[in-house]
Amino acid sequence: MKPTEKADMKYTNQRVEILAFLREHDGHPTVDEVYDGVRKKLTRISKATVYKNLKFLTEKGLLEEVNVKGVSRFEANFIPHHHLICRECGMMEDFNSEQLLDYSMKIAEEIEGFTIVSTSTNFYGVCKKCKESQKSKESQKSKKSKECKRI
Repeated sequence: MKPTEKADMKYTNQRVEILAFLREHDGHPTVDEVYDGVRKKLTRISKATVYKNLKFLTEKGLLEEVNVKGVSRFEANFIPHHHLICRECGMMEDFNSEQLLDYSMKIAEEIEGFTIVSTSTNFYGVCKKCKESQKSKESQKSKKSKECKRI
């Protein structure tokens, strides 16, 4: 059974290619990145069509949308996981923790009268690349400051 049939919706080449692109790419692509990727196979597709289909597929539960720094990113990974998100560059990667998942499920069981169908946990911080960049900038500032004092 095709994913589009499972979600009780019309099968279109655009939807199939968008889903295929997202399943083939582990990252969390933006609308522009999905558009660029899908356009390689469907050369006449518009960005508006990609955007509308991403929203539609998200509403139907075939995709998940995550907003990072005001930019929508999409994924087709429904295996329970969490995200690490860099506040500096917006880098986003999946993070798996059985302990955190078990704890979340334990909390869910304790809530009466409410059925949890999904959970999303995002951890915000600074990635290794941005930390190294910050250290480099601080080092350069320190050198300039010392040079200015000598003059």
